[in-house]
Amino acid sequence: MDGWLNDQTLASLAKQSGEPAWMADRRTRALAKHQSLPWPHSSDDIWRRTDVSLLDPSRGFTLGAQDLLQSLRMEDAQLAAWTQPLGGEHLIVRANGSWLSEPAIPGVMVQELAQAASKRQDALATALDTDSLSPAEQKLATLNDAFHHDDVVIDVPANTSVDRPIRFVRMVAAGANSAVFPSTVITVGAGSEVTLIDEYIGVGTGSGAAPHLVNSRIELVIEPDARVHYVRLQRWDSQAREFLLQRATLSRGATLTMANLNLGASLSKAHIITRLSGEHASSRIYGFVFGHAQQHVDQHTLQDHLAPHTTSDLQFRAALQDQSRMVYTGLIRIAAAAQQTNAYQSNHNLLLSRQAQAEAIPMLEILADDVQCKHGVSVGPIDEEQVFYLTSRAIPRLMAERLVVMGFIEPIVEQVPFEPLQEKLRAELEGELHYETIEPAALPAGV
Repeated sequence: MDGWLNDQTLASLAKQSGEPAWMADRRTRALAKHQSLPWPHSSDDIWRRTDVSLLDPSRGFTLGAQDLLQSLRMEDAQLAAWTQPLGGEHLIVRANGSWLSEPAIPGVMVQELAQAASKRQDALATALDTDSLSPAEQKLATLNDAFHHDDVVIDVPANTSVDRPIRFVRMVAAGANSAVFPSTVITVGAGSEVTLIDEYIGVGTGSGAAPHLVNSRIELVIEPDARVHYVRLQRWDSQAREFLLQRATLSRGATLTMANLNLGASLSKAHIITRLSGEHASSRIYGFVFGHAQQHVDQHTLQDHLAPHTTSDLQFRAALQDQSRMVYTGLIRIAAAAQQTNAYQSNHNLLLSRQAQAEAIPMLEILADDVQCKHGVSVGPIDEEQVFYLTSRAIPRLMAERLVVMGFIEPIVEQVPFEPLQEKLRAELEGELHYETIEPAALPAGV
């Protein structure tokens, strides 16, 4: 592999961050693994609907690490809009790989990965292990393992209850044809409780039509009997192409409520994995995609039940306007040992234009015989019965349609456990909303 995708670049990154030898060695092994694996093949149903070559950094992209170490150039008003507290939360802000102010949250450790790695080798090595991923996932994830340069560890010690939501805002101004590799590891100790809102914002660089790559990784490790409410809010700019590996691992008795809101990027390919590895672990996963312009959004979820008496409930929704396209593949996998598991998956897609498209592919892989497992899918325009009900009560049709759309979105927005941010999201989504009335007969063939 030529260009910057080589061991010399890895050595430079390791030296620049001051990381310990085991992390530098891990970079080298990750790059070797990446080189040994083929790119995902079109015969793989999870990958075939997205042109993965658009996510290959060797095709004309350069490493954006140097740019990330420089100051972010923003107007004061623009900076204030993203960095002001919304209402009493613990706010930490990171811009282009640097803290705007040193994070200080009572009882919680927030560090760059190089700092944490010198003291927590075993825990971090376990959290970052990729052996359980498919070879295709490893092909993309090992790039982040090798070239990560904007990386953060958030550690909530055992038996800690964080009094207010933590809101982590990360802003990135990636240059044209650059590739950036942010990485986040979140560990929540046994018996702890925390609410974490994780916001990713792309700051436009005036690069015209030139794209940039964002290869992200988020690992969430939840230890026994911990309770976590986690939100990821993605607002990459319109030139971004994103690959995201997001994985949550739940130990015995752990509970997770997680919401992922995907609002930005021209192309987004996300793999959202929930591993219920301990008995009586439980997860509730919510997702929302707001498609606009010519966005292509490909989301894959895996509810991976590895232990008995585990439960998972997943609800994924998309509202698609303009020429946007949504692809959703959802797999519920239940291991032979995971008896008395209860799993549910639903995916609902609302088409707001004749050109919008949605594909939904639910999948089941069940090796245990004492389980409850269900899934449901819908694709369609605004429900005329709901509109008729509202108009029959003297509500004008355009207002009725807008109420129906916002009502479709609301079950996901209300999973953001911070009311000021809920209100901001409602205003943002409604302000961007435009649609056309679509009769069911006018839907594209195959929908």
